[in-house]
Amino acid sequence: MAIEDALNAAKSMTSMFGVFFNNVTKEVGKEQALALLSKSLGGLGAMMGKMTKEQMGIEELDAKTTSLFMKGMSESLGFSPEIEESPTTVTVRNVKCPFYEGLQGVGYDHEAIETFCRNGPAVMLNALFEQLDPNAVYQFKKFRSTPDDFCEEEIVLK
Repeated sequence: MAIEDALNAAKSMTSMFGVFFNNVTKEVGKEQALALLSKSLGGLGAMMGKMTKEQMGIEELDAKTTSLFMKGMSESLGFSPEIEESPTTVTVRNVKCPFYEGLQGVGYDHEAIETFCRNGPAVMLNALFEQLDPNAVYQFKKFRSTPDDFCEEEIVLK
């Protein structure tokens, strides 16, 4: 029940943000709105990464720590992640996505959601991992091909 509650809360917040972002796009244009989205969420990710690194005392990420971190963060937002880890890679697949569902609920089409995710949450996670461990590389590998498909993220540990 807790993950479902988190999913619903994150969907609601994403829907509200999606409406706001639509209005920003109308005012300043798509390119500038996406640049502001990347700048804002990139800054948020960097701040979150720095705080998390200090709180957890991370010097260098390993696969187990990265896997647990991604699981906790994902579940706190209502995702139900499938995570695979190897010594140098953590792969996260998300089928249920509060961002997709929230944006879809306020009229975003599939392509607009992909653009939003690549310029927003993916930029945030990239900045977060740059702060956690400069040798770790976050990659948004695959955007779902249909609403029922999954997105795939990968963190490569060097």
